[in-house]
Amino acid sequence: GAIPGPMEAWLAHRSIATLPLRVDRQDATALVLAESLRGRPEVTGLRYPGLPDDPSYKIASRQMRRYGCVVSFVLPTRARADRFLDALRLVDDATSFGGVRSTAERRGRWGGDAVPEGFIRFSVGAEDPEDLVADVLRALAESAD
Repeated sequence: GAIPGPMEAWLAHRSIATLPLRVDRQDATALVLAESLRGRPEVTGLRYPGLPDDPSYKIASRQMRRYGCVVSFVLPTRARADRFLDALRLVDDATSFGGVRSTAERRGRWGGDAVPEGFIRFSVGAEDPEDLVADVLRALAESAD
């Protein structure tokens, strides 16, 4: 039903106190990740509204205090994207946004969306920014043909 149980209510009450800390960390780390992907030859279509050259930056800057935790980009092929996801150690291959653990998915695997086969949707968690970026860059290198 629409009414949470006692355990769910307690978990929400307990977790709400740290929500601003988690969201701030996720937002800051997403920007670091997006900046680390910018200019990489295997990455195209990089989108993060916190990047000044992103098409949505101006409107996002007017409407938002934070730019969120989702970074998206395209790898050259479906196979490369799958190898990239398999090579990640700190990131779960899942469709889930906003958790303390980073997740990523090849969105095209589900069908129905007009996205390239190598399109990656990445939800940044609360991991250490340096650790997360190192994992992503290592996975990009390992996934090369």
